[in-house]
This record gives sequence, C-alpha cells and structure tokens, in this order.
Amino acid sequence: MKINDDIILEKAKVHDIDGILKNYQIVYGKSYPITYGNDPDLLKEAIRNHETHDVCVARDIKKNLVVGAIILEKDTFNHIGKLLGLVVLPEYQKHKIGHHLVAHLSDLHLSKYQDINSLYATTRTVHIGAQKVFIKNDFLPLGLFPNAHRLSQYETVTLFAKFRDGILGQRQGPQGISKKLVPIYNCLKKTNPLIQIPEVENIELPELATSDANDNWEFEVIQAPHYVLRKFLEIFPDPADRFFPFHTPNMLLTEKKGRMEIFAYFSKRDGYCTLIKTSNSPFHLHGQLTNLYLQLHDIGVTYMEVLINTRMKKAIETFLRGQFLPSAIYPAMRQNGDDHEDYIVMSRSMEPLNFKGMAIIPQFKPYIDQYIDLWKQMNLETLEIIGVT
Repeated sequence: MKINDDIILEKAKVHDIDGILKNYQIVYGKSYPITYGNDPDLLKEAIRNHETHDVCVARDIKKNLVVGAIILEKDTFNHIGKLLGLVVLPEYQKHKIGHHLVAHLSDLHLSKYQDINSLYATTRTVHIGAQKVFIKNDFLPLGLFPNAHRLSQYETVTLFAKFRDGILGQRQGPQGISKKLVPIYNCLKKTNPLIQIPEVENIELPELATSDANDNWEFEVIQAPHYVLRKFLEIFPDPADRFFPFHTPNMLLTEKKGRMEIFAYFSKRDGYCTLIKTSNSPFHLHGQLTNLYLQLHDIGVTYMEVLINTRMKKAIETFLRGQFLPSAIYPAMRQNGDDHEDYIVMSRSMEPLNFKGMAIIPQFKPYIDQYIDLWKQMNLETLEIIGVT
C-alpha cells in the first residue's frame, strides 16, 4: 500500500527486525513497555507466524528505511485481535503514518479477510497522540486500567476496540446486572447509542460453608511458567474454557487446603497481575479477596485485574464486594454460537490513585468519572465517624 511517492506500507520481513527495534529505541528509549520492543527473537517469530500475527511496517523506499511499524496478534479461535507496538519516527509523523498503519490492518482483517470480529488496543496516557489515531479510525473508547503498569511511575492506560460490521447488532447482552455496572454501561451508550443497558438486578450470593467463610485462606504461590502452562492445559483442555485473549498463565495460586486453584499472569517488572481462571466458581472467593491480595502484595503485586462475562452475576458480585471496581467494558467480545457476549474488566490497585497530569481525549472522561464515583462510595461514604463526649 502506497502512502505517498516515498512511503509504502507492507508486511514486515525478518531483515526488518533491526530497523523496527531501532524505531522503538528512538521513540520510547530503553524502557519500552512491551516485549516486542526488547526481544528480537519474539519479534522474528511474530513476523514469520502469519497464523497468529500480522506485522506491518512503513518504509521510506528512497532511503530503504523502516520509519514505522505496528503488530497485530490474532486469536483465530475466538475471532479477536490486538493491535500493539505502534511506532513512527518523529520526523515522519507529519505524514500520518500511524493513522495509515492502524487503518490498513483494521480494514484488512475486519473488512477484507473478516477473520476476526473485533480489534482492540490499549494506549498510554502520557500523551494523546495514539488515542487520537484510534479515535479517528472509528475505534470505540471502552474504559481504562487505573495504575495498571509501573514504568517511570504508575500509569493508567486506555482501552479501544473496533468491530466488524454487524457484530454489535448481534449481541443480546446480559439479562440483569448489578447497580454498580450501570454507570459503565451508560458510558458505553454515549459512544454507541444502539447499546441497550440491561435492567438492574439484586444479586444475592449463596451461603458458603461455615468453615470456608470463617477461615483466612492461605495461598501457596508457584511461579514456574512452563509447569503452570502445562497444568493449565491439562485441567482445561477445551479452548472454550480458556477464554482470556493474549494472556498466558505463568503463576499458580493454590489454597493450602485444596479449596481453590487460581491461574494468573504476573509481570514482576511492573507489578501487574491478572487472574485468568479459577478451578471452581469465583464466588467461593467471597470474603477472601483482600486476604489474597495482601499475600500477592508480598511478592510484588500492586495491581490486580479480572475479565468476567457480564452474565456471571455471582462472580461479578463477589469481586465488587472484594473492592474490585469496573473500569472497562468490552461489548460483544466473545462469540458464543449466534450470540456475542459482553465482558467487564474489574480492577483493584494497592497504590493511591493519581490521575494528575494524565493526558486523555474527552471520550474517556465519563469512564474516569464513574470509576472515581464508585471508588468514593467504596472508600469514603462507608466511613463511620464516632463522636466522643
């Protein structure tokens, strides 16, 4: 694809690896937050494996110089893709190369090949450049991840997604949701008026066994990535039971009495932890989430996140009562037969929230407002002041 007389877009080749890595180093320095920017072998595998990746570069053909790049990770089983690693050399940004890279891969996979139902991307909030690129390419803002990554400081990142024509119209949505999910559905409806907000439902949790409810569960932490992945695949051999796109468990949390096993992904570098799958229903963690978080904090976890189907009402209520807050929503994220199911991202941070200096486009302001309102309800409005006379 030709942008102008000097610049073309094309599939990356193995000999482009040095040029792509040099782009990341020039633009982001040595602390680029994704592995592709620091691991040439991983980048080589992405370029070679067309089943799981599509790596595109912008090339100055007169100078034979890589001046921009973007990476698409594909989960063809779940028909979902992730765009990441967007980079453009500063002196070439006036050519709108970032816009063209995003548009090219979006059109290719959502319109031409139609091999995925939706594409998503996350962006940093140190500047709005990348956010403007995605919003101009008709990506929907879906929320944020507060304090999710520790780089030079704790950073909040945003979530965007774009859908193949007709996908959002095929979603049915959940039948009944917690009152605390209504604000984030309202945010979604502002960007897409066709989204229907489910009715509010009072969610009750089943009574737990007395021994489980009264115990403070202790978890043993196993950080052995290859062992954890093998065990994960043994316990959940059906790909339909392993839905969590582009996250592979590398840590196992096992309750000492065998009441629960939790497969998780943990990045020690930035304290980010995602709970991927539990051995039995998450509502058994009712009353244990704070205890679990404190134990994980001892090994360096500062942020914990879950991705839950909005139809899993008891699981969502369990995490709400465990001081997790909804921060992003992904409609029609997963295809289930003829339906397309919504998922909610819920998170909890051990670090003080700090949105000062964050750069965001206006479309994300409602998501921040609803998150702060829920945070205040959870942390401030429940305070009881007792007077002493």
